[in-house]
Amino acid sequence: MSRIGITQRVEYLETLGETRDALDQNWTKLLQANGCLAVPVPNVCHVGDFIEALSLDGILMSGGDDHPTRDRCEMYCIDYCVKHKMPLLGICHGMQFIGRYFGATLVNIEGHIKVRHNVLIHSNPYEIPQKTFEVNSFHRFTLDKVPDEFLSFATDKEGHCEAMYHSTLPIAAFMWHPERVPYLDWFGEFLRRFYGKR
Repeated sequence: MSRIGITQRVEYLETLGETRDALDQNWTKLLQANGCLAVPVPNVCHVGDFIEALSLDGILMSGGDDHPTRDRCEMYCIDYCVKHKMPLLGICHGMQFIGRYFGATLVNIEGHIKVRHNVLIHSNPYEIPQKTFEVNSFHRFTLDKVPDEFLSFATDKEGHCEAMYHSTLPIAAFMWHPERVPYLDWFGEFLRRFYGKR
């Protein structure tokens, strides 16, 4: 079973005065159903030591909002994955963060919060069918460009990039949330291929 470190959003509980890391339980269910163990990455840990101590096989940067401690954690995650050529998958916020790391800028986009829309899958190295699928959408930003060394493999009807992958490193990203409905029947196989033992 592949061990996948998954980043978390930050929530502040004012009534208790506590800052908590939080992760949707659907991620644990989805990863476990596809041969992966979800290992939540604490936002205040030393990322390299955490990855190595737990012998992680990859990182998944989940959805949610920016937060200073989360941003630092995810920056270290990308640094580590790039240096060690470790599989890195970004989802929604994760795709946006990866895009910024590699030189893209976030720009506002209308009509993509709490809706569904179609995306067209293009040629890709993951054997994802090249056809149109309905996906969920919970983001108010998109990338101004596909970063250098990345290739887009899914677009919405306006041509915005909805999924991309790095040309030489094991890095991929999706703008929608595969852990939420509508579920795509090919995503489990994608996870098994992407995080398979190397």
